[in-house]
Amino acid sequence: MNYLKRIGRLVAICICAVCVGIIPITAHAMEVSDKQIQPRMDYISSYGTELTISDSGEASVTGFVRGKKGVTNAYVKVTLQKKVSGSWVYVQSWESSGSGRNATIAETYSVSRGTYRVVASIKAGTESKSPISAERTY
Repeated sequence: MNYLKRIGRLVAICICAVCVGIIPITAHAMEVSDKQIQPRMDYISSYGTELTISDSGEASVTGFVRGKKGVTNAYVKVTLQKKVSGSWVYVQSWESSGSGRNATIAETYSVSRGTYRVVASIKAGTESKSPISAERTY
């Protein structure tokens, strides 16, 4: 009788193993953009830089930093660059700082034909970031 129980258990285990092997198991990776993955920041709440160029060649350059509560100094500098022979060349820069926790720059500049970007230097408290805008072609 014990022998039959053992055989029955062994058959049941084999059937379970076969069933597990037959059932397809799929896994799907979730796509995550770079903007969703950011390290935790101690002093900066948000920051960014952007470049737009109108049809008439007027570049709008912006940069900002928002410090967290308790931050007493914020700084932002934006540098407009042009791509010349594959390298980025300085065109113009602006900066803003203050004794508050936020700093913002919004400037316009007339550009000639070419590809441009903005590189920012951003600070709040003792934390700093260096975002780069998307490239824009005029």
